[in-house]
Amino acid sequence: MNVLIVGASTRAAAFSALRAGLRPRCLDLFADADLAARCPVARLDPDGPFDPPACDAWLYTGSMEARPDLVGRLASAAPLLGNDPDVLRRARDPWVVTDALIAEGLPTPRLRRVAEGAPTTGRWLAKSVATAGGLGVRWARDAGGVPPTHLQEFVEGPTFSALFVAAGGDSRLVGVARQFPGVPGAPFLYRGGVAPWPVPDAARAEVRRVGAALARRFALVGLLGVDFVLADGRPWVVEVNPRYTASVELFEYASRRPLMRDHVRACVDREVEAEEIRGGEAVGKRVIYAGRRLTFPEIAPPSIEDDFLTPDFADVPHPGAVIEAGEPVLTVLARAETPEECVARLDRAEAAWVDRLAP
Repeated sequence: MNVLIVGASTRAAAFSALRAGLRPRCLDLFADADLAARCPVARLDPDGPFDPPACDAWLYTGSMEARPDLVGRLASAAPLLGNDPDVLRRARDPWVVTDALIAEGLPTPRLRRVAEGAPTTGRWLAKSVATAGGLGVRWARDAGGVPPTHLQEFVEGPTFSALFVAAGGDSRLVGVARQFPGVPGAPFLYRGGVAPWPVPDAARAEVRRVGAALARRFALVGLLGVDFVLADGRPWVVEVNPRYTASVELFEYASRRPLMRDHVRACVDREVEAEEIRGGEAVGKRVIYAGRRLTFPEIAPPSIEDDFLTPDFADVPHPGAVIEAGEPVLTVLARAETPEECVARLDRAEAAWVDRLAP
């Protein structure tokens, strides 16, 4: 199957497609060197005119959940392997999601209208459904930034992302990943994660209930992510991402399972057969953001001899690419016997790359 993949960054999904025996071509914001070495790719201008290449089907990745109108523009290109614009709008509406979870007795942070302002007690976040990946999320009392669409109560605790595959009003939990948000100036920006990550059985059971409730309420299909904070032993849902997520490739590397096949089966045949991935080696990735404006040096992408072997780094810019302060440079990856050691290896890898890119 020839599949078109569209998003801010499509490299991970394209490699997942290759592992599943598909033939991907991509439209994204970076058209990185390692992606271009494996499949056709062109830069995407999400606000400009473009003619999608011919394909048998298409799917979208990160940031597209915040652009349902763009998803609608692409609807005529080919059959969509994913959630349509109407589903996106409902599943990304924080008020509708909150109502769905409360109806099932599941925990979720309180919301407020922007016009109401933040209460004088507690901590609140200003968020927007027009952004993704934590971009633009700020403390409610901080000035500037992306105009928010709502305020959400801040819940203290470690952050996680649950990966599901859904179809026909049903869902299966694939696994839970630990997430690590925050860079200077953008405290809630997505920075990477490690999977699989252990959580208590009671919390895991409640996470499964979250997936089931959302799949029923919104008729979700395919791979999707649910971000949550673990507080008082319970998963407090903070966001729903109804598309291929950044953690998918981590679970694939850890289990040697091509999860894109589960995605296609769910979208085409409306069948859900995924098995939960827990235990075993942990795989992680860390996005390195530029601390200053830099020109990327000539660095060859890693050679790939086995699609399931974890590369040391990915999302490699072309030599000479100019990267502004605050923009992503590349991604480092690591695997280890335990999640904690995986985090330590990511820390060391990040420090080595920061030194390597220093002037």
